[in-house]
Amino acid sequence: MMAKNCLAAAGLFNPKQKIIAAGIIGNIIEYYDFALIGFLAVMMGHLFFPSSNPFLSLMGSFGAFAAGMIMRPIGAAIFGHIGDRVGRRFALITSLVLMALPTFLIGFLPTYAQIGIMAPILLVLLRMIQGLSVGGEYASSIVYLVEQSSPGRQNLYGSFVSVGAKIGMALGSGLCGVLVWYLGEDAMGEWGWRIPFILSIFIALAGIYLRRDLVDDYEPKEDKTIPLVAIFRHHRKAFGQFLIVASIVWMFYYTLFIYLPIWLQGSAGFTKIQAGQINTFSIVIGVIFIPLMAMLADKIGSIRVMKLAALLSAVSIFPLLYAMIHTGFTGALIATSAMVVLLCAFQAPIFAATVHGIDHHGFRASFTALILGSAAGIVGGITPALMTSLVEFSHDAYSPAYLIGIFSLIAWGVLARIKTS
Repeated sequence: MMAKNCLAAAGLFNPKQKIIAAGIIGNIIEYYDFALIGFLAVMMGHLFFPSSNPFLSLMGSFGAFAAGMIMRPIGAAIFGHIGDRVGRRFALITSLVLMALPTFLIGFLPTYAQIGIMAPILLVLLRMIQGLSVGGEYASSIVYLVEQSSPGRQNLYGSFVSVGAKIGMALGSGLCGVLVWYLGEDAMGEWGWRIPFILSIFIALAGIYLRRDLVDDYEPKEDKTIPLVAIFRHHRKAFGQFLIVASIVWMFYYTLFIYLPIWLQGSAGFTKIQAGQINTFSIVIGVIFIPLMAMLADKIGSIRVMKLAALLSAVSIFPLLYAMIHTGFTGALIATSAMVVLLCAFQAPIFAATVHGIDHHGFRASFTALILGSAAGIVGGITPALMTSLVEFSHDAYSPAYLIGIFSLIAWGVLARIKTS
């Protein structure tokens, strides 16, 4: 009771603040886990996918990541339907519980050395369960926040989901960095890697507490039409346009926050600790600039901001990667921060823009879930493995820049044809 009174006194039970906190907590958990997978990819590759070839071990680790991500469109379809037909609140609570449990259990998994082939099988299975629930969590929270937003602040409220993601990434990456520094790489590789997964349970408990009394103004309609059927029948063009743009946004996103720490070590010659420091700092920059870019989108229009970001990304991505290799730690820090600002301008408006991509209120959760779930799950999920393979087989450290540059131009072209503002 005393703790509750203290929180109330601190203003944490203000209705709007609680809506925001409840909306973003699931994404904190989701991206906390993604940060662990990215930071610990090499260690977990050796533990669960041992091989004499480091490339194959790393690909095994990223493959487990991709398996969970590919489940996201399925989860998006399921939970999007629940959100439209049952209610946003039920979808948010159910997806949170199903997402948090696998992250916690990964911390107790035996390794390949202990139980053989069952170790990677169990890891992939937990990642798939998690991916299923994440597919619904992400879009459900976006739709909920945009619908509960104040007039003229829909981009800002929608962007809070990404703020939650950045907070989760910062927590995960920062905690791993501290553990490596304190325990050393040997102890971290033996048992310390389990700690951040186990500690995720505390974030999950906070999320359940925040969501137990959610305000939900949405009233499911009596219309018996299946939302996904209606979307593909009547809204195919809008669906395709937003799917292309969102896919390119998430290719950029997972290159920057999941693959780049590995690239900084292999191609730019930084240590694991230095790469972790750059990654953690860049995430903090993201937390600052996501809401700033969202507020800009609320002022001048979502599509206009994304078009500018796509064009600037296409032009600057190669020089930024060049700077990371040739200008030392400080130069890499500045270049990575610049990439984050571009990504924020690209990503911040996509949330509210997608929610309003169709005008039918009863189909929004399914429309948003399937687009963002497919973009993040399929494209985002294979991006780390794709970028790793591209550099490995091309022997060109800049090959990720070529891919992002080309697809950013494609995004710019598609955005030019979208009439939504």
